[in-house]
Amino acid sequence: MAKAETSVQTSVALKSLVTQPHGGALLPGGTGAGGRPKEILRRRCRDEIERCEGIEFVGRVMRGSETEDVVVKVGSGKYARTEVVQRRPKVRDRLHAFELLWDRGYGKPGQVPEIEDEPPRLTHDQRMAQVIGMLPQLVRMLPVDAREELARLLVEQRSIEVLVSGRQVKDGGSGNGDSAGK
Repeated sequence: MAKAETSVQTSVALKSLVTQPHGGALLPGGTGAGGRPKEILRRRCRDEIERCEGIEFVGRVMRGSETEDVVVKVGSGKYARTEVVQRRPKVRDRLHAFELLWDRGYGKPGQVPEIEDEPPRLTHDQRMAQVIGMLPQLVRMLPVDAREELARLLVEQRSIEVLVSGRQVKDGGSGNGDSAGK
């Protein structure tokens, strides 16, 4: 009996593949991969957990009351024999069961990655001090005509600040109380 074509096989046959540089090919507009919808898989997993009492089982492992059959060798030589014994879960198994129940019951804690390589951010004052400290180097790098223009703009800015503050500049003074220019 011939296999029936699935919708994915049909859609692949109808669409041309987009070749890739490595030699492979993809369907246009997405992967085209079918598969079961996630909701169906989740529902089936929940149903199986309920049917087999999965949560109760994990609880018994966590409490240490669940046992498993383990084959052990008893004796040595020609008198050796194997026996099946009941073994309780190890502490690591019990801790893992606890983590499973905790994560599903209360949710995993939010994870905030700490990046230790990142330098701390500068405050506004620190940034201003850094910029002011770089100004002399920047001014030296400017061409002469740009330095002259900058000097003219700074003098103009200073005279505006003095006028706004209400202080009057006399005899070419700076307006800050010094006697420059006298």
